[in-house]
Amino acid sequence: MKKSLPLLLVLGLASSAVFAANTGAEFSQLYDMVYKWATGYLGRAIALIFLLVGLGIGIIRGSIMGAVGCVAAAICLVVAPSVVEGILTAII
Repeated sequence: MKKSLPLLLVLGLASSAVFAANTGAEFSQLYDMVYKWATGYLGRAIALIFLLVGLGIGIIRGSIMGAVGCVAAAICLVVAPSVVEGILTAII
């Protein structure tokens, strides 16, 4: 087992999955389109709708806890695209 560990490490580092952020040019247009949607007016509108629905649920239930899930989803929708972009472009 100990003899095969360095070999597995070298094969793991040399695999194409390590360079996944630099390949797949055929999907770059799709990624750019979805990223622009999420960070543009569509993403802002969906986040605002989540926020309004969450506030409505909180008012109907009489508790702020009803709105927590929707507010969390709105925050994730605003923050997630930049987090994913940072992860995919990080250099190790």
